[in-house]
Amino acid sequence: MSDPTNDPKNPVLAFIGTAFLFIVPAALIVMLGVVGFAFLGGSGLDVKEEAPPATLASSPAAQAAPPAAETAPAASEETAPAETAAATPAGDAPPAELMEIGKASYAMCAACHGADGKGLKAGPMLMAPSLVGSEILLGDPDAALLIVLKGIAKENMDYMGMMASLAAGLNDEKLAGVLTYTRNEWGNSAPAITVEQAAAARAKFADVNAPAGVKRAEIQAIVDAHK
Repeated sequence: MSDPTNDPKNPVLAFIGTAFLFIVPAALIVMLGVVGFAFLGGSGLDVKEEAPPATLASSPAAQAAPPAAETAPAASEETAPAETAAATPAGDAPPAELMEIGKASYAMCAACHGADGKGLKAGPMLMAPSLVGSEILLGDPDAALLIVLKGIAKENMDYMGMMASLAAGLNDEKLAGVLTYTRNEWGNSAPAITVEQAAAARAKFADVNAPAGVKRAEIQAIVDAHK
């Protein structure tokens, strides 16, 4: 005879086996959930949705101050032109057309004064003096006009070259242009010389007899005598 407890068709055993199949996995899932929750809580992580970070606008001082986009750009756009106009009065910039004429005419001068206006080097010496910051060039316009029209006499070997008269090679427009250019290039800054000033200088210095050029020591005296 068979033992009822060992009968595979025993309903009690079948119920216990079926319950075991469902209860054990469910218990494992619950345990994993508890362990995971405990891990997150112990690590300090907040499983809730984080609040948005505080911004400058949330502080009382930031709320009191007007937005930067409404003030700073508007102020800079309104004040910049006024400041520029105050720093650079209208009419100070030399005429662009005259500067271009002068730049082209300066090509003959660069052979001695150099493309950078600092004087072309000839070994340890210079062919001509530097025009950068030159007191004669940036001073009385008549002195600069006299030198270009009549040249400078070579009295020593301070410079290898010789400043010859350029009266025949430069008309009044080119004369005004080359002096305006050199007076406002390489960091120089001086009022432009007009074509009218160039024409007037050519006329009033016409009687200066200096075929070899004027002497440096006599430049100012000649200018003063023709004022």
